[in-house]
Amino acid sequence: MEIIRHLSHEELSDLVIQSDQQALRPLLDALPELARTSAERPEQFWQEQRVAVWSRIARDRNPHDRKVRRPLVLAWSALAAMIVLAGLMLDRASVAPPPRAQVDPDHELLLAVERAVHNDGPAALDPAALLAEEMVQDLPTAHSPVHKKEPTHEN
Repeated sequence: MEIIRHLSHEELSDLVIQSDQQALRPLLDALPELARTSAERPEQFWQEQRVAVWSRIARDRNPHDRKVRRPLVLAWSALAAMIVLAGLMLDRASVAPPPRAQVDPDHELLLAVERAVHNDGPAALDPAALLAEEMVQDLPTAHSPVHKKEPTHEN
């Protein structure tokens, strides 16, 4: 291992090539004999091969088989397309944001006024609120802002 570290790049590549050649030499030497044995097949084998090839060619050339297969292929592809589209539609339906509620500005203003009326106000204004209540109680009922009636004019 120490020797390999001191080798240059070219020397290292030569060493790898030589190792690969030694490993492949037995296979390369046996290759001609393997080719001869595979080529020396009986005539019956080659006849079966020819029959299989010609039957496949004839089957592919037969227009009747193609006409039968086309509708099946179209039906399956249409079914696959519908499944994909349904999946996309379901996926988009779950991702769609929820509809936003319409906000009525008049309603919001009424709610704000109602909150302000029910709010007692800051504690610093409590004495002024008490004073205002006393002033309202001291007023005669005829001048009360609650009991505004138009005077009747009879002729």
